[in-house]
Amino acid sequence: MEAAGGPTRGEFGPWVLPAVTGLCALVLLAALLGPALLQEPLYDSRPSGVPCGELPTRQQVQAALDVHADVVRRIEAVGAQVSVTASQPCSSHPDRAEVLVVYPGGDDREHIEAILDDHDLGVPVSLRNT
Repeated sequence: MEAAGGPTRGEFGPWVLPAVTGLCALVLLAALLGPALLQEPLYDSRPSGVPCGELPTRQQVQAALDVHADVVRRIEAVGAQVSVTASQPCSSHPDRAEVLVVYPGGDDREHIEAILDDHDLGVPVSLRNT
């Protein structure tokens, strides 16, 4: 016997479809943004975020490193394991590059970011904790 005005077996209330849709959207959003959201707390790395097709050429990146050699030396002076190189991050665009700064820990990243905040290299920079 069914309660007056209540759903019968197999029927759902009007909230079920929006709830399931919202849950699916949340799962999709987590799958898309999860790596970016976990990048900082887990890996302490900072990708440049520039799409492969919009990266400058390797020659442009190398020229920026040459022009800003003093900034490169300041960054590398942060620690013995800090290095600055031109990197080709996209196998689909082998002619494109960015600056890659490799460092061993979060304190180094903060010092490196402070230097980069004061001195723009003019090309995309990724920071990678090793």
